[in-house]
Amino acid sequence: MRKLLLILSAALIAAPVLQAADMSAALDFYKKQALTISADPGREGRAFAKALADNLGTWALQNPGQAATADALLLQTRLYLRAEDNADALVTLLKLRKVFPSADTSALKALLPQAAEAVQSDSRNLVSQLFALPLPSEADTEADREAEALYALSKLPGRTVYAPAAQAFETFFAFHPKYEDGDKVELWYGDLHRVNGNYLAAISQYKKAGELYPKTPYKAASLRLIGDIYADNLKDTANATAYYTRVLREFPGSSETGVVYKHMAILDENNKQFDSALINYDKSIELLGNTAASYESYRGKADVYVKNKNYGEAYNTLLKTANVFGSDEEKCTFSLLEAANVAKKRMRDQAKYMQALEKALVAHPAGPRAPQIMFDLASAYEQQGKKTQAVEMYKRLIINHPTNKLAARAQGRLDRLQK
Repeated sequence: MRKLLLILSAALIAAPVLQAADMSAALDFYKKQALTISADPGREGRAFAKALADNLGTWALQNPGQAATADALLLQTRLYLRAEDNADALVTLLKLRKVFPSADTSALKALLPQAAEAVQSDSRNLVSQLFALPLPSEADTEADREAEALYALSKLPGRTVYAPAAQAFETFFAFHPKYEDGDKVELWYGDLHRVNGNYLAAISQYKKAGELYPKTPYKAASLRLIGDIYADNLKDTANATAYYTRVLREFPGSSETGVVYKHMAILDENNKQFDSALINYDKSIELLGNTAASYESYRGKADVYVKNKNYGEAYNTLLKTANVFGSDEEKCTFSLLEAANVAKKRMRDQAKYMQALEKALVAHPAGPRAPQIMFDLASAYEQQGKKTQAVEMYKRLIINHPTNKLAARAQGRLDRLQK
């Protein structure tokens, strides 16, 4: 009996060692097989590369959290690229980036351009931005890091990348059925469906997050997101209003209410219910305060005033918007330029036009739009017979932005004025 116990104990001790040996041997096998594939494989070679990459994916799932798993995922990415399966390569690359934050960034970046060909050209900058997002901490659990990869995938549009991204979500739920932030990942899965035009699947996913997780803090968010799909994508005003109303009725203190009022205002504006739109924009601004989320409400309110031909209120609202978002160069400058446009084309008020341009230049004198603002302002001074101001502004443009294409035009105007 004692001998049997010793044998069993030895077997239990040896089992992990044997398992590790099998794991290592399998990975070595895949690496050797990968070396047999040419740099420019034909149809059969590409098919083999795809099969080998799929095998490595299974190996990686069977050996989570291992140091060698990062090597396996890197090899898997390269094999998918060799197979011209850029979509699976991109999904694997993003997973490798997030799950193993200590992986060699330069090696991953070298593979990114080809993998990014899985999406349309106008979405490739988005891929780069998602790749560059702050990495999870090494202290996070592997599930946390995998979830970060899924968040990145949820933003990617494209028919080819949709299926492997969806499979990554399904695999995550299969391996982490009790993940504590599963409700949030469910919402991201809904985002993936939505960004790829599968709106009914997105609605179902948002419902799942709100209804199957009793303690979720995202019940209001799930209802609002469903309302957004009906409003923006399915153009179903009745259902959109019903879901927005549920948020306001069932979750009156939720942080979602300000967003809901904003989206209801947009819905009203699109349906030419301008009085109601103004009321809802005001409620949204009141609830959202001077946060970035309220910017659309301020701008929407100005748009409604323009549509109502109340150009004075539109102008004043845009000035207020610029003041509220003064520290944000893009939002501030764009609002002031819109105000200038309203003053010039709608109000026919040259003084207010120049006032808006002057405010834009004072707010962000070194902004990317500054040369154009200087030139337009100098031209306006010139048209108003304000020769001194025009000369000074043309000189300022030439001195501060000598290489800008407008500098040569400004010099021509300056030479004419100084004759």
